[in-house]
Amino acid sequence: MNSSDKLIIYNPFNSKKVGSINLKSKKKIDESLISAFNFNYKISSIDRSEILKKCADFYKKNINTEALLITKESGLSIKQATYEVNRAINVLNYSSEHAKKLDSTDISSLYQNKDSKSNVELSVIKEPVDLAVAITPFNHPLNQVVHKIAPAVAAGTAIVLKPSEKTPLSAYRLREIFTLCGLPDEAFIVLNGFDIPETVKQLVSFKLLNVVSFTGSVEVGQAIEKMMLDNNNYLKKYIPELGGNAAFVVDHDADIELSSSIALSAFDNCGQRCTSIKRILLHNSIADEFIFNFKKKAMKLTYGNPFDKKNDLGTLIDENSAKNIFNRVNNALNNGAKLIYGNQVDGALYSPTIIDYVKPDMDLVKYETFGPIAPIIRIKSIEECINIVNSSSFKLAGAIATSSCSTAERYSKSISVGQFSWNGSPGYRTENAPFGGFGISGNGEKEGVIHSIDGLMRIRTFWKHKQ
Repeated sequence: MNSSDKLIIYNPFNSKKVGSINLKSKKKIDESLISAFNFNYKISSIDRSEILKKCADFYKKNINTEALLITKESGLSIKQATYEVNRAINVLNYSSEHAKKLDSTDISSLYQNKDSKSNVELSVIKEPVDLAVAITPFNHPLNQVVHKIAPAVAAGTAIVLKPSEKTPLSAYRLREIFTLCGLPDEAFIVLNGFDIPETVKQLVSFKLLNVVSFTGSVEVGQAIEKMMLDNNNYLKKYIPELGGNAAFVVDHDADIELSSSIALSAFDNCGQRCTSIKRILLHNSIADEFIFNFKKKAMKLTYGNPFDKKNDLGTLIDENSAKNIFNRVNNALNNGAKLIYGNQVDGALYSPTIIDYVKPDMDLVKYETFGPIAPIIRIKSIEECINIVNSSSFKLAGAIATSSCSTAERYSKSISVGQFSWNGSPGYRTENAPFGGFGISGNGEKEGVIHSIDGLMRIRTFWKHKQ
């Protein structure tokens, strides 16, 4: 797979070589970190805003080319890759708008005390931190990266990124485009090392580092948290997003047409999305009608060659992922679940799949299953839903379909996830809105453009004692 200093990337559908990246030694990684730390923006927030806008405009003009790169390295359908580029454009534009205000905003007045001494004046200074590290997963090769890099550029914070070794090409391409748009080289550095765990450890334990932003698995996220406290006890901010196990509740009074359409979001991005539906908690009284409608809709989805614009779904990230999901589904079927539709595997391709009579303790729904699976758990009441959902340590997203707003509010308060939808998908979000989970999904820190910019800045106070 690799030459001595290169990582070769292959398309999951046809196994053709897509491209390669250079791998960095430990010495080169340290040099990159030091270079980024020593970098100071000499351009204003207005200039950074303009760079972000140029970058957004570039992607808008070249959307087909950049979407094709995502499909080549990830196997996502060209439809969903195009959607991803559009989301990245939105993030860049929002970040550009917020960047305009940063140099001119004086927040001192928010902190003045009426009873303070007349000869003491308070200045509150908000400024970028010196250095951030971002580590991103494979499932959104561009959008996950842009969500971390664009706010850093807006804030004026130098950032070093390690993208997933499975889908790194879009990240390296983003840096190239930022450079073309006028961003200084040291402001945004992309790198991958020879040994993944050692590279992660080297990055997050770097003594001069201020912030780590990580999106990925619970296991890696928890390991990073332990690595971050270095020998000199320098504390760092940690912004983790560690996956989810979103439940979509369909209550007895739900609109069947609406709820069965919402349930299709279980298949978005081939189910490789932390906020996609991982469990459908379906009220017994409407179960048969819902399943009939849902199956009809699912059967209309097409999957296969990701380069074919007619296909809704492409491949999973690799053949092993498809096999693991196939085995997890079969394990559920062997223990009493019922296959309604799908469960076809061919290499990295895996069909949209619906399974009924799933038990809450089955691995298929107990853990995050990263594939186009819609497991149905039949329930009798909202109280039963609350018990099932709260038995999981994932607290990222949730949703309910019901005609009662009071039921939706009561259920939402009872499960306390980071983002919740009433009569909508748990994956719904806007780029400005806060995003992040609790439990093993996250520590309460939030992403989204506004919170990400704030998370990459620090506040100092300056007391002026007048003589």
